[in-house]
Amino acid sequence: MTPQFEHVFQKPLEEALAATRALLIERGLRFEATVDPNQLLTTWNNPSNVGTGNNRFSRYLVTGIAVSPRQSVVRIFQMSFNVMGNDVNDRNVWWKVNREAYEASVNPFEDPQRLAALRTGQNRIELRTPMRGTRDMDLERELTLRLESGPSLEVVSGNVKQEPHPMPVRDADFYLTRWKEDGTETGKCGPAIRGLAALMSPGLTVLMGEQLGSREAPAVVGELVCQVAEAGLPVALGLSIPRTEQERVTRYLASAGAPADQDALLEGRFWQRPYQDGRSSRAIMDLIDRVRAMRMAGLSVSLVAYDTDVAGGSERDALQAAFWNERRTAQPDEVHVVLAGNTHTRTVAGTDWDKSFTPMAHLMKAPRLLVLEMSYAQGTRWGCDLNRAGKIQCGYVGATPVGRLAAMPGLSPYINLFEETTPEGAHGVLYVGELSPSLPAVSRFKEPPPPSNIPQPGPPGGKKPSMF
Repeated sequence: MTPQFEHVFQKPLEEALAATRALLIERGLRFEATVDPNQLLTTWNNPSNVGTGNNRFSRYLVTGIAVSPRQSVVRIFQMSFNVMGNDVNDRNVWWKVNREAYEASVNPFEDPQRLAALRTGQNRIELRTPMRGTRDMDLERELTLRLESGPSLEVVSGNVKQEPHPMPVRDADFYLTRWKEDGTETGKCGPAIRGLAALMSPGLTVLMGEQLGSREAPAVVGELVCQVAEAGLPVALGLSIPRTEQERVTRYLASAGAPADQDALLEGRFWQRPYQDGRSSRAIMDLIDRVRAMRMAGLSVSLVAYDTDVAGGSERDALQAAFWNERRTAQPDEVHVVLAGNTHTRTVAGTDWDKSFTPMAHLMKAPRLLVLEMSYAQGTRWGCDLNRAGKIQCGYVGATPVGRLAAMPGLSPYINLFEETTPEGAHGVLYVGELSPSLPAVSRFKEPPPPSNIPQPGPPGGKKPSMF
């Protein structure tokens, strides 16, 4: 099977190959030494029909290509060939190898390395002849999901000492431009999100679990908030920003949103962190500015910074849940729309990596709770992860959805509810489109560079097909 286009991992090649090696080891495979460090080669498997004379041998060849220091391509080939035996000879197909190994073992001048190869059968002529392989797309898909569908890494660094940042000198095209426009126009909502109208009611709490660092998720959530508020319901939009930034955010919402106001917003510690994990992206800054425009247009929308930067793990999620439980008690009719990393929106305790973890959603006491997962088409985002040395690296990250979240690009946003709640406690999905990265808000670049320097010919019809 040949892929319809070549997928570029947003990972250094050595990390992508290490993940590939781990995947094959989990399947019980062993490796031979290779001359090329960018290749992996498994040993031959045992014959499938020992004793019949007719056998099929197979192994895996993995080739890696370093596209850039943090981009790579991995191809997994399954190599195989068949051996046809003589039907008259019903002895074990390895008898010749065993006989040759015995003869070599009694020869005092035999090379030890050749003797070891003879005993394992690895020097058989049949096993060293040229052969063809086919791309194992199932394995490549499993590798892609392993590298690109995990939970987003959030960096809690409130106790880290930071050097003071000088006020940057920014070009005019850096700034958002809604402040130049008529507030009644910029606050208007777009086309209706399919499936939303039937869900709107006072006291609703919507938890939106996202992959951090995309442009699309904050944009669609902003539209959802606008349409709920336009229906006449008061809305509180919760962003994963430390509460220490609330005063600064509130001042910005009351401002004209001019360049000086945007600079004042970005002076906060949250926006200047050494590790920008996607929660402080330009898309989030734009979402805050969108809320400012909604308020100017007369919509009842509040923006709430509900996170903390001094606690981690279950303690952090307990503080987040306590905040929302208190607000629900004080505002029983308010619609809460909470944007969070998808680990925090699980309604069940425990994860594969931490059985004792208790997420925020598990502790929330909302009378009507709706948990939506982000449905999207394969793309890239901005995020942080750990390299092989255990150090945090932030940059472009591949984003590949698991089956229930996968959708074609180019569709308009919609909400679709599941027939049954998922094991993680999700009730449905909010489709946001094909993901693209949103850089940190303080970055002087507004658009990401091309994902790789490999020429990418456009597919027929201009639509990007699925890789698998």
